[in-house]
Amino acid sequence: MRYITYCILILTATFCLQCDIINPEETVPAFLYIEPFSLQTDELVQGSASEKITEVWVTVNDEFLGAYQLPATVPVLMSGEAEIFLEAGIKDNGIGSTPEIYPFYQPYETTVTLMPDQTTTISPTTSYSRDTRFALIENFESGTSVFRDTLLGNSGLQVSSTDPFEGSYSGKIRLSADDPVVELATIGAFTELTDRSPFVYLEVNYQSDAPVIFGLAGGAGTSNPNIVFDPGFNPKASWNKIYFNLSALLATSPYDSHKLALRAFIPTEDGQLTLNNATVCLDNIKLVHF
Repeated sequence: MRYITYCILILTATFCLQCDIINPEETVPAFLYIEPFSLQTDELVQGSASEKITEVWVTVNDEFLGAYQLPATVPVLMSGEAEIFLEAGIKDNGIGSTPEIYPFYQPYETTVTLMPDQTTTISPTTSYSRDTRFALIENFESGTSVFRDTLLGNSGLQVSSTDPFEGSYSGKIRLSADDPVVELATIGAFTELTDRSPFVYLEVNYQSDAPVIFGLAGGAGTSNPNIVFDPGFNPKASWNKIYFNLSALLATSPYDSHKLALRAFIPTEDGQLTLNNATVCLDNIKLVHF
């Protein structure tokens, strides 16, 4: 009898030990609640503080935890004092499947104390990195526009005080059945955009009834400049912001200088225009590089 009891005790202890191995005690995570970024700028030299930061890349104590849509709740299997490193992410060319860390925004760093099953809220701020250069800041507040080289169409771009995104003015392109396509370029060309880094972006605030595509006109100053259009946006009833990645266009261009170009157009369907009239509104156009 004693032998049987002893065997039962051994089996019970072994079973409990195996349970602990199979189902070890789970670590209770701490949580970070990360609010949307706030962009701070020196408006005189960096332009508007408008941004569309949609993602955050999260690193805690030098361990990368992943990329999250903002606002984000991030579980962290750590406790105690922790160094937080947050990088601001955008939708490259406005495409949801291509989130990228925006190289021109400064990462946000802070130190917090993490406690299991408790949430720490972080309100990150960012600014342009000190190495960022602005080849163009067009906010139309001077009452004129750099897009005065009309390549196609008659209407051009007008500076308007009607419903600007911010400030007093924005740029407007008016399309019609008689003038359904307008191509414009900047009056000046840009050089040395990739001398220090391959990254070059175009930031644009827009509200539009029609699609617009942007590109680069190489061979500026010649009678037949080569224009390559690539990134663009679709119609949007409310003001929006987009980040166009021009790095690939510049990397494959044989030219040393480029004008910034755009094409606004009324689409066709079965050979017919889909609209009789369309208005394109633009603001806070920035060409940024290192």
